[in-house]
This record gives sequence, C-alpha cells and structure tokens, in this order.
Amino acid sequence: MKNEKVSYAEKFRLMDREALATIICALFITLMFWLAIWLLKDFHITLFKMPLWFTISCIGGYILSVVGVIILVRFFMYNFDLDDNNDHEH
Repeated sequence: MKNEKVSYAEKFRLMDREALATIICALFITLMFWLAIWLLKDFHITLFKMPLWFTISCIGGYILSVVGVIILVRFFMYNFDLDDNNDHEH
C-alpha cells in the first residue's frame, strides 16, 4: 500500500481494520494472562521468588504484548495522512 492513492472512505475502512485488529490483540493478551493464572494457580513452584502463575502471567503478558504490537504494526497499520489528497476539499 506504499505510495498509493487511497480514497478518503478507504482510509476510514483501513482505520476500522486497524482498530479491530488492536481489539482482537488486546483480548487475546487478556485471555492468555488469565489463562496462565488459572492453569498455574495450583502449582507451588516459584520463579524469581514469586509464584509461578504470577511470573508467567506478568512476564509472559509483557512478551506477548511486545510481539502483538510488532505484528500489529507490521501487518495491520498503515502510514497515511487523513487529509493528504485533494478528493475531500471544502
């Protein structure tokens, strides 16, 4: 999509797609966070002197968030000015 002319309406469709992908990513990270807690809550193992569920959910959540942002930026986000073409002049 680099250097292509994109209509004003298409830009809003792209922004909707970006927002939906971001919401899905956030829901996935939240689900994995709570799933780690739920699956590991009965283990009496510690990691860094903290319960395993806490360490895995927090550190894993951070790593998953970083990976999620990289995926979002690389595959779902587009760089464009909302008012850069002359199709929508007043």
